[in-house]
Amino acid sequence: MAFLIEQCSFCELTEDVINSCQYFSCGNNDLDDFFRNDATRYSHYLMGKSYCFRLNSNPSIIVCSFTISNDSIRIYDLPRSRKDYMKSLTHHEKPLRRYPGVLIGRLGVNVDFTRNGIGSEILDFIKGWFFSSNNKSGCRFIIVDAVNDPKVIAFYQKNGFQMLFSSEQQELAYTVGKNSTITSLGTRLMYFDLLNML
Repeated sequence: MAFLIEQCSFCELTEDVINSCQYFSCGNNDLDDFFRNDATRYSHYLMGKSYCFRLNSNPSIIVCSFTISNDSIRIYDLPRSRKDYMKSLTHHEKPLRRYPGVLIGRLGVNVDFTRNGIGSEILDFIKGWFFSSNNKSGCRFIIVDAVNDPKVIAFYQKNGFQMLFSSEQQELAYTVGKNSTITSLGTRLMYFDLLNML
């Protein structure tokens, strides 16, 4: 995580930060629009908080941004094989219907800084942040709704994330119902188990 820690400063993505910085673009119009126009509203309504790393040598440059919110993995809604697997990862003193986690709702890297491992650095930062003893709540999993694209899936897998479902058909049945006419998903549920950091 050398670049972000050594050459950037971490802060909340506020209206003041957005207005004092150059236009942030990660090359995805939807993400660019979110970080420019919607991130602060999400924060105001407590739906998610956005953060960024700014370049120390030029704080008007946002290197990357991400949004997180509380989430969980709904264990008892899963198909039997997935449910049994997820239950095997945790304690058995008191069965839970949901396992606590944090959702990375948005993540973008400035187009001028892509292909330098910064996306992986952000994920490592988030993992460490929620694995830290300073975390004020239980958080077992980092969860993403990864865009259903082989390159995006491979990126998260390279960073230790696993598919929640063994197949897209199984996930379709879980998310939209068995009788749906939808044949493919725009995103795939993936997770990282923070206990893997022990």
